[in-house]
Amino acid sequence: MAERPQYFKNTLSPLPINATTLLESFQELCTAVCSGAELIQQNTLLPETWGPNGMFKGFPGIALAFLRLDYQSSVLRGLKAAAPDYRRYALQRIPSSLPDTPLLASRLSPIGSSSPVTAVTLRILSTFAKNNWQDGAHLSITREDATCLHDAMQCALKNEPLVIHDGRKMGGDEMLFGRAGLLWALLNIRAHRFDQETQDILSPILGAIPELIRVIVDAGQQGSKEYTENNGAQNAHPLMYAWMEGHYCFGAVHGITGILTILLSCKPEELTDYLPVIGDSITALCKLSGSTNGHLPMTLPPYSFGQRSELVQLCHGSPGLLILLGAALKNKYLTRAHWDPTWDQAIYLGTERVWEEGLLSKGGSLCHGVAGNAWAWLLLHDCFEYHSEILKDARSAYLKRNQLSALPNAKVNQELTSDFFLSKALAFMLHARETKPYNSSPTSSDKDYRMPDEPYGLFEGVAGNVCAWADTCAVIQARLRKMELAEQDTWAFQPWVEMA
Repeated sequence: MAERPQYFKNTLSPLPINATTLLESFQELCTAVCSGAELIQQNTLLPETWGPNGMFKGFPGIALAFLRLDYQSSVLRGLKAAAPDYRRYALQRIPSSLPDTPLLASRLSPIGSSSPVTAVTLRILSTFAKNNWQDGAHLSITREDATCLHDAMQCALKNEPLVIHDGRKMGGDEMLFGRAGLLWALLNIRAHRFDQETQDILSPILGAIPELIRVIVDAGQQGSKEYTENNGAQNAHPLMYAWMEGHYCFGAVHGITGILTILLSCKPEELTDYLPVIGDSITALCKLSGSTNGHLPMTLPPYSFGQRSELVQLCHGSPGLLILLGAALKNKYLTRAHWDPTWDQAIYLGTERVWEEGLLSKGGSLCHGVAGNAWAWLLLHDCFEYHSEILKDARSAYLKRNQLSALPNAKVNQELTSDFFLSKALAFMLHARETKPYNSSPTSSDKDYRMPDEPYGLFEGVAGNVCAWADTCAVIQARLRKMELAEQDTWAFQPWVEMA
């Protein structure tokens, strides 16, 4: 068999955005969600105890995927057939006891491996699933879960930007293993309410979130200082996060684009003091992307695993920057003061690179696959469809701030519309059904996608595809509803014309 290329030539066409295409795509992806969920259920063993893996590998990630599907179940009722029992599938994969795994300073995120925070996060989320995702005065968590979160928070606040793991220094802030992943878990927990006793127990933990934000930002500033001291100021950014000692990373799973995306999920008042350095860092990333025609390097200084070209995948590469910009453009406080035309240029060039190089031979996964590459376009669609006033205000503020009459890249601005992103996202999401193991027929595709390392997992397998398809269904449903309302308004305000 010939060696697989890094990515296959994209022969797809963006889908036209109209009611017929959207409805057909919705039905096809709803079917894919149900079929994919049953495929996972039939081909994975139910756990008896917690293992060494986090959500990235194994059953914890599958449990989170089924919890997400249960939460989104009202969106997925587009089929006549009964949907799978996502809640039962999830709860079957969440053991009742805590694991024996010790809490390590280098493994604070529930997403990576070897952290009891994984079990705690899933146990807490399962509490809401059992209550139909409704907050309530009778909902509580165990004291041992609260103690684990408390210990993780205290460890995070004491950690240095570099932490020791297996005898070498690694970055302590990335989403996969570090403090940003812990922050993600705490923000999800904070979004719900418990009984008063539990609220009191969680109060000092959740109350320390602003301090956790501070140490994460401080670590990025220290990383920038150390990079400048060792490599000069030419390529230094205001915030830089080490992946491994001496190498500063830019991906969403490993690096700054993922870290900043999670930070932007915090409350606006928690970010006020950091918006200048976050905004300047986003602009620096966009300029870096522009200098490489829309790519984003794995690290600075350069580090490579021997790949033939720059990676275009969620963990490393331009999809991470697109996701970050999708989060940034919804923040009116950030954009009004710090938006820059390079943001639009980076979105346009990054989209070009993902469209041309995003059909990865690794398959359909989130971390390094077709579905993960398309996910960013869903976020950008929402920005340009539902938050266009924020962007309009940001552009106007930029012109006023710089005493300009017109933006330097007006042609690019005109290209960036919600349909520009959704048409591409649908093409990729529907095509992801041709990847293994969702479709293992040797004649199912003209592209020889390989079997993922974790065929049914959340980040490397079908569980991630299913989550991406479900999110696409939610986007389509909202867009169809908007079209319906617009049509009703048109009829409501038709001028009376006397019929002959």
